[in-house]
Amino acid sequence: MTAGPVLSALAGWDTPALSNALRRTAAGADGQEYTDGSIRRIAGGTMLGTAVTATMRARQPGDDAVPVAELHRAVLAAEGPVVVVVQDLDEVPGAGAFLGEVNGTLLSALGISGFVTDGRVRDEPDLRGMGYAVHASGLCVARAHMRLTAVGVPVRVAGLDVVPGDLLHGDGHGVLKIPADAAPALPALAGEIRAEEQRVVAWARSADFTPEGLLALKRVRH
Repeated sequence: MTAGPVLSALAGWDTPALSNALRRTAAGADGQEYTDGSIRRIAGGTMLGTAVTATMRARQPGDDAVPVAELHRAVLAAEGPVVVVVQDLDEVPGAGAFLGEVNGTLLSALGISGFVTDGRVRDEPDLRGMGYAVHASGLCVARAHMRLTAVGVPVRVAGLDVVPGDLLHGDGHGVLKIPADAAPALPALAGEIRAEEQRVVAWARSADFTPEGLLALKRVRH
């Protein structure tokens, strides 16, 4: 588990800034893992926490359900803030929602930081008051035949592979997985890059800006 001060420092940055910082670590550009844009933030603000995972189905009935209590136990057993990540295994996800007013309130009582799914959610006005971020592919009407089918397993949501314990950071841009070994260095790197960027921005807005200077500007990383 990443230490509390590191988490606090990471929480002060957005996902683009942390992605920029990761470029200056061993993760580089190609080693980064993040959602592909097929889900969006439905409710809440910035989220940061370690993943507790589950899978679900809803389109057709089945006898493969596991008790929701298994998810609650996994959340309680995790250290620090938690992001619940649920993969919808239906061939066409989104027939029914796990997260709504009731399950959402129970997870709020457990103090989670965020909820991420490639399926859909419902009771949007209630979710906006839960106090945690919700990322999903959209909204739906019904619960349908929703049931959890496993807890604590590897999942793939919106192109992002997640295993229990992964550190996730999310905001309106999407969800970024942060390698544990890189996490301590990221806030300082993000600060360095932001300072570099702001020097360029300040110059572009100043009386010193010229087209010739722009063409001569050497910017490789961003």
